[in-house]
Amino acid sequence: MSTMNTSYLYHSQKWGARRGLSLLLLLALSIAAKAQDTYLNERITNSSSDVIGTARYVGMGGALGALGADMSVISWNPAGIGLYRKNDIALTFGGTWGKSSIDEVNRGKGTFDQAGFVFNMKTGSETCPYINFAFNYQKKINFNHNFYADNGDLGGLSQMDQVAGLTDYVTDNNTTLAGLAQDNNFFKADGQYLYNEIRSSNNTYTHHSEGSLQSFDFNLSTNVNNRAFLGLTVGVDNMRYSGWNSYWEFLNGEINHDVYNDVRITGTGINVKLGAIIRPIEDSPFRFGFAVETPTWYRLRNSTVMNLNDLYRDGVESYLKFTLRSPWKVRASLGSTIGSSFAWDVDYEYAAYNKSSMGYPGNDDYYYGTIHDGYKDVAMNRHTRDNLRGTHTLRVGLEANATKNLSFRLGYNLSTSAYKKDISFDQLRIADDGSTAMRDYATNTNYMRLGNTNIITLGMGYHYKKFYVDLAYKVRNQKADFYAFDTSFTTNDPVYQRNVASIYDDLSQTIDPVNVDLTRHTITCTLGFKF
Repeated sequence: MSTMNTSYLYHSQKWGARRGLSLLLLLALSIAAKAQDTYLNERITNSSSDVIGTARYVGMGGALGALGADMSVISWNPAGIGLYRKNDIALTFGGTWGKSSIDEVNRGKGTFDQAGFVFNMKTGSETCPYINFAFNYQKKINFNHNFYADNGDLGGLSQMDQVAGLTDYVTDNNTTLAGLAQDNNFFKADGQYLYNEIRSSNNTYTHHSEGSLQSFDFNLSTNVNNRAFLGLTVGVDNMRYSGWNSYWEFLNGEINHDVYNDVRITGTGINVKLGAIIRPIEDSPFRFGFAVETPTWYRLRNSTVMNLNDLYRDGVESYLKFTLRSPWKVRASLGSTIGSSFAWDVDYEYAAYNKSSMGYPGNDDYYYGTIHDGYKDVAMNRHTRDNLRGTHTLRVGLEANATKNLSFRLGYNLSTSAYKKDISFDQLRIADDGSTAMRDYATNTNYMRLGNTNIITLGMGYHYKKFYVDLAYKVRNQKADFYAFDTSFTTNDPVYQRNVASIYDDLSQTIDPVNVDLTRHTITCTLGFKF
């Protein structure tokens, strides 16, 4: 068993001047992309693990599901808009920063997080005194991440051991990593199978991604006797993800091979949210809320450019159109005020990420025999069920009014990991099961087990007549285990050890993950006008 290595997003001196210069040159020429899979799908759809929106919403840790009366609650509990009794216009911007191994992105990055309005219409009815219409643009996920992982003890194993098994599915038009490696004589023949003959001692991996998942929410809400508040939100998501990564593998300081990845994921999705807030006791400000969010149905496009050992200086391109369905989400909230000086709120959400699924939009070329159920990638969805689980999110928020115009806020957010403890990414088994993504689009082998997310927020707000300004500070802490490749091929199952049996006597060898710190800081400011 190898020794665990820890990386905190800082370039190791092991790169050396020659390798660093080569990396910059090759990145400028062409870099390659990662196929769509369980782990990438979860990362680009799990919006519950962060709090983004107005500064009041952020300062309260996102806990406004029962209190409402904030623009950003439109995406959490639509009934919260029903508590508005005035028109409101708000605009939110800020900056985010975190640890980084890449000098040019180590600086903070500005963000534009929210813009929206609420139109309050008085009906003149005692039963239903208000009907509110609202629109809000808001970021759901910020994809600005950077990290560097250095595993110093591979014990002779290599990424190419795993890739060799995928050569069974290489076609004439294949643009996978396995196809590119086979075409350039990376493997040796052992009967009808190919195997990798090169051992490796260590590897390095650098990642940079940016973009965001943006939501455009349209809301209709109402007030019933000032005791019940009901809301409906239709959300349209806009996906803009881009990233690159570089993987280097070494033996005693010499480069065995290097792979460069570039990925662009774009597309749209749609969902519906229903919510209610109930004030059960007429003379009490205590209230509780419920909300449900349908899955978001995405139609997306993954654009890939791949390069291996600089064999193709212009890169090898491929494109995958796919569908993605996120899980149902259910939420419950409790909240109240104490006089005019104090407010509290507690929110809970459950989302079954193991029920997420991906497929393909009506192209018969994506299917193999009878293994597909309609347009779904059955094998990848089975892998999702086996490796992901439901998440629990707890949000707590407090607000205190120091004066008539000045308030302070405190929030905490815990979101449990969507990943089971003993996950794997056995690409060969998934491909054998018939996954299109693994057979025709597998251009990398890495995966990451994200841990629990802890968020602490502080905020303050000041209003003068019709104008208000809110500020918030957020620190989002999350650790992860990074694997450059999976070692399922070292099991005793003869089918899945076929690509390494020719050179390894010890098929129990595995590699330890690299610990990665994804801590990020954000400052948010909202400017608003209520009238």
